[in-house]
Amino acid sequence: MAEEGKKKYKYDIVADQIIEEIRKGRWKVGDKLPPEAELAAIFGVSRVCLREGLKKLNVLGIVKIMQGDGTYVNEVNPSEFMKPLFTLMTVTENNIDEIYDARIFVESGACRLAAKNRTDEEIKILKNYIDSMEEAIAFNDFASYSKYDRKFHDLLVAASKNQLLVLISKMFNDIAKRYTNRLNSDAKIAARSMMDHRQLFEAIYDMDGDFASHIMQVHLERSRKNLLDIKHSE
Repeated sequence: MAEEGKKKYKYDIVADQIIEEIRKGRWKVGDKLPPEAELAAIFGVSRVCLREGLKKLNVLGIVKIMQGDGTYVNEVNPSEFMKPLFTLMTVTENNIDEIYDARIFVESGACRLAAKNRTDEEIKILKNYIDSMEEAIAFNDFASYSKYDRKFHDLLVAASKNQLLVLISKMFNDIAKRYTNRLNSDAKIAARSMMDHRQLFEAIYDMDGDFASHIMQVHLERSRKNLLDIKHSE
């Protein structure tokens, strides 16, 4: 007979109960939790069991145990839970195809959402980035071009209003910037990239999600090819 589910220990259960109370607002970010004896009584467990539950929450970053002071509710940063994925990506960073496949999937989808959800203020900022990129191209300032290129991509994804896409995209970009800095140091490649960014901006401005998604895919496919060409020539 197959198991119906993984057995939960008492400390897992009390940890889940504490999370639920935090979620419901009983304890808020920055609040100090009651003393161990009181918490143990609230949840009907031993102090040993409670300590194990709190240790688990401390490892997860949900609470912070301060020796000699007490236990406090932490502000949970979702990116902490993404670190194992980031580590895996770092280990496999030489596989350019995998990284670009993932970027295309995430960023082309984000562009489709951004075209629908972008604000007028975001359009103004994107236009400023486009202007800064064009100025950098004119002066062969490829370091500045790369900086505003990343800002442009970050804001495009943020304009999607999907926080999970933002987190995933940030991890891809932390790795990809090691490659894009090399790409953007080539004047011909940077000029072609600039054309893509203008088209992306216009599509987002016009709220044309299909075209924005298509341009992002074409742009990243071209970046992948250029990068592979550079690596093969080394």
